[in-house]
Amino acid sequence: MTCPFTSSLTTAACATANIASSYPPSTAAVRLFTISNKVPDRHQRSPTSKILHLVRHAEGTHNLCEEDSKKLIHLDANLTPRGVEQCNELSKYTRSLKVEAVLVSPMTRCLETAKMSFPHLYGSLEDECNNKDISGASRSTFDATNEKILHSKVPFVAYEEWRETVNYLCDSRRPTQVLQMEYPHVNFDHITHEHDPIWAHYEGIFGSHTNHTTKRESDDAISLCSRAHSAWKVLLNRPEKHLALVGHSAFFMHMFTPLFEELEGVVQYDDEDVREMMTGKFENCELRSVVADVP
Repeated sequence: MTCPFTSSLTTAACATANIASSYPPSTAAVRLFTISNKVPDRHQRSPTSKILHLVRHAEGTHNLCEEDSKKLIHLDANLTPRGVEQCNELSKYTRSLKVEAVLVSPMTRCLETAKMSFPHLYGSLEDECNNKDISGASRSTFDATNEKILHSKVPFVAYEEWRETVNYLCDSRRPTQVLQMEYPHVNFDHITHEHDPIWAHYEGIFGSHTNHTTKRESDDAISLCSRAHSAWKVLLNRPEKHLALVGHSAFFMHMFTPLFEELEGVVQYDDEDVREMMTGKFENCELRSVVADVP
């Protein structure tokens, strides 16, 4: 009944690997530290540590009414007008952050949040020139004199590992090609399936959204344990030292405030300050910054 998650998701059913043996309960995937006077020193010493800015997506249409989130109209839910405003407010702060890459769940509400909360980083160098209507010799001059602007664009990379727990239609993502067309500056190379393999797996077990209206993946502790390990692995393997991550409250909760024994200890905390900061519920468009390192 479990849906073992691997970073490649080699099969749509993804139900053959024995995750329990791959990731024993309480095996740590990451250790978190507060950003304080002593942490930057550690950050400079450790080749594996990263400054991490975690953001929960802004308000989505499914957040307005929990029961409505199960309806077809909220499949891969969009942001509300209030959610857009939240992103605009957050963007005033993110401009002061050093961010070398933005990792994002492939759900629309997260893609929109990433795009609008880090607007100064989203886009291509070509866009920068085209928006200013620059070409030819003038463009060369622009490139030379605005090097800092041109090189401010950073990778936006979608990872299936960081998506929301898959329970209702709002958690079912749209086809990859559709997302690629709507978000051309997001790298979807790590999304290996055109259609949602996790939703398909649980639909095969429980039936359609009309036949099964309660939780799916959120009751599958072994799958969640595997996905949590995979999520931290892809993050810690990134070459950048300063990362932003746009994700979801329930998946954050299962790692930071686990309900299942299998997820206890997946995230280790260096002290009580960072534990207290990370175990509270993430509000819409809330940002929290920590140092992450291998345990």
